[in-house]
Amino acid sequence: MEKLKDIKGFLQQVSDAFAAVLDVELAIIDNNLEVIAGTGWYKKEVGVVYNEDCTTDRVIQSWVDSHILIEDTKQSHYCEQCDYSDKCTVVAFAMRPIFHNGEKIGTVSLLALNEDQKGILLDEFDKKLNFLNNVTSFIVTTLNEKRMRGRVTTLANQFETVINSVHEGIIALDARGDIININGSARKILSLNGDRTGKHISSVFPDFDPLLHFEEDPGSDFYEKEMTLDIDGQRELKIFCSITPIYEGEEIKGSVISFRKGEEIRKLASKLIGEEKKGTLDAIKGTSNELIEIKNRMRRVCNTDSTIFIQGETGTGKSLFAKAIHEESHRKGKPFVTVNCAAIPDSLLESELFGYDEGAFTGAKKGGKPGKFELAHEGTIFLDEIGDMPLSFQVDLLQVIETRQIERVGGVSTKEVDVRIIAATNQDLERLIEEGLFREDLFYRLNVIPFYIPPLRQRKEDINLLMHFFLDMYSTQLGKNISDFQEGTRRIFLEYPWPGNIRELENAIEYAVNIETGPEISLKSLPERLLNFRQGEEVGTIPTLDALEREAISKALQRFGFSTEGKEKAAATLGISRATLYRKLKEIQVS
Repeated sequence: MEKLKDIKGFLQQVSDAFAAVLDVELAIIDNNLEVIAGTGWYKKEVGVVYNEDCTTDRVIQSWVDSHILIEDTKQSHYCEQCDYSDKCTVVAFAMRPIFHNGEKIGTVSLLALNEDQKGILLDEFDKKLNFLNNVTSFIVTTLNEKRMRGRVTTLANQFETVINSVHEGIIALDARGDIININGSARKILSLNGDRTGKHISSVFPDFDPLLHFEEDPGSDFYEKEMTLDIDGQRELKIFCSITPIYEGEEIKGSVISFRKGEEIRKLASKLIGEEKKGTLDAIKGTSNELIEIKNRMRRVCNTDSTIFIQGETGTGKSLFAKAIHEESHRKGKPFVTVNCAAIPDSLLESELFGYDEGAFTGAKKGGKPGKFELAHEGTIFLDEIGDMPLSFQVDLLQVIETRQIERVGGVSTKEVDVRIIAATNQDLERLIEEGLFREDLFYRLNVIPFYIPPLRQRKEDINLLMHFFLDMYSTQLGKNISDFQEGTRRIFLEYPWPGNIRELENAIEYAVNIETGPEISLKSLPERLLNFRQGEEVGTIPTLDALEREAISKALQRFGFSTEGKEKAAATLGISRATLYRKLKEIQVS
């Protein structure tokens, strides 16, 4: 009896064609647990044989005869015992067994590798399940075919129920460029009347030969093209096409054109890099328990007007969280004004925050100028790097927080301001208070609802997700076709401590995408500091006592917090007095 591996090449061609219309990944695995065909990341896995007790093996060996849907792999009993659970990047999937002559011969799956794909997979899942059923039936039908003649025509006929269930316009062509199938979405988008089957593609897309590109660039998998069409002489329609060839050996036997309206593809591209959710908590990437808990707690306070205080190391995304709180509050749509307290000279701080009236000082603009608090009226003001605010100005800020009134420099009247205040710092304000560099009363006014953003090295499960997010983003921006990381590169990214946190990780990947010339990020494309880290590790560098002490203190503070009570608990756990802890914090500069 024919098995999936017997038609491996054909199934990969089918997968490539599906890749033109899917926004999630597809994988076909046989009952020997070998990856037979796939799209995206799984295309590189073709030929890999998975170990027993993987999810596919359990589906094949179990009673499952229809499908399983795993909405969250981190919570699924199917995944918790899988040998690949610690390195698997799949966040959700739907899997259906393939039956042939009463025997399970493999599975076909739709897989989401990130939160955007997860949303696509779960949205209108009944259509995705119908898609899986049709694909399974198609595979079984193909297995029963004694010969593989007329593959393009057979492919188009079998695709008919599939392509009519998707939103994209789909047109299947033979080797001459004649239309052999066209789905309902294509007819609707292009306002087509009558049957176009058998007609050349130029009858739909004038002066367009989809196969010309592949003649000039043999062996390429697909290409994209943007076109502007004249619809009935009444309107212009911009569409974005993806053209995928169907190969038999090295000979092109046809092609599949998928397309969407230009505005739709722009929305899709924006969604891919998070622009559609930009500024919200959902746009902040991460699946670690720590990050999920922080976002859940933030959602509970978004719609209050209480002051929020965010602590965290440089590069952990404090400003992103501040913006997200604003965007999910009732003040959304009103101003969000950022003030970097460390970037404004002391002499200009008062006029920048409170504004000035005409004639207040030499060079003052005619009519005066509103300050940041006025500009943020009815919205949110974000006081970043609040720990760097001069002590002399802190009493003025405290008064504004207490009265919600400001007075411009050179002014004689006060103005009411309705603002929500969010403050942030990478410094330990309680230590600054003890050193006389920060007012205690101002600290308590700011520290109403505190949040601590843990550094990236303490939530390593987020690193892999962020790696691929930034890789996709910069590959798209820079026009590169880079889809993954080599194993050695991935290991460095996961082991490097990231002192600059997410900002440093993003910069490293932007650098690597610029430098890399291949399809995967290799070691030679990494920034020098990452390569030096690996070299230092390989020669067996022994950490200094200061480094060990710093790590122990840092871990204790992460566990118990930076409050006075937290520091007391940390000191007790470390076996030192609170005074010694404060001295150590100052000496080794733990923040």
